[in-house]
Amino acid sequence: MQRLVRAAIAVVAAAVINVSVWNGLPAAQAASIGGPFELVDHTGQTVTEESFDDRYLLVYFGYAYCPDICPTELLIMGQAVDELGELGDEVQPLFFTVDPARDTVEYLAEYVPSFHPRMVGLTGSDEQIHAAAKAYRVYYRLNEPDEDGAYLVDHTSYIYFMDPDGDYLTHFVFGQGPEKMAEIIRKHLD
Repeated sequence: MQRLVRAAIAVVAAAVINVSVWNGLPAAQAASIGGPFELVDHTGQTVTEESFDDRYLLVYFGYAYCPDICPTELLIMGQAVDELGELGDEVQPLFFTVDPARDTVEYLAEYVPSFHPRMVGLTGSDEQIHAAAKAYRVYYRLNEPDEDGAYLVDHTSYIYFMDPDGDYLTHFVFGQGPEKMAEIIRKHLD
């Protein structure tokens, strides 16, 4: 029952954001998404939101052990950046893990380049991940492990598009292809 209530709340929140954005409200009025973070990238370097302050950001929260949706969304992000051609250099794809226990620096170093050579994987302590997820209004919850210790993670599945100042511009939902994503991004870059 609680899962159904959470899902309903997520759907209503997404609808409010969509209606606000598509009705022409400025992004800041539409949603307060994004904020400061301090994490470790997949090369072992400490990064903050200021590490990327000259680029637009494509931000996705997920986990590397996800069997389906996360790798699909990361692939679409990478393809959208490529679809932009030279404009893609202005966009930094970021993958924030919601499962830092398994998504270590070493694991992300092998994982994220599969989706795009410039994709950056971000991990950190449980507290750091929680703070970043809270800033981006991302819900996540680790499920109980099975008898083999494997587990899934429930989480929000949006790709956020942020401007170089860290302000929310729009988001993309599961199922939007890279061409549509690139088309929308291009409007903000031109």
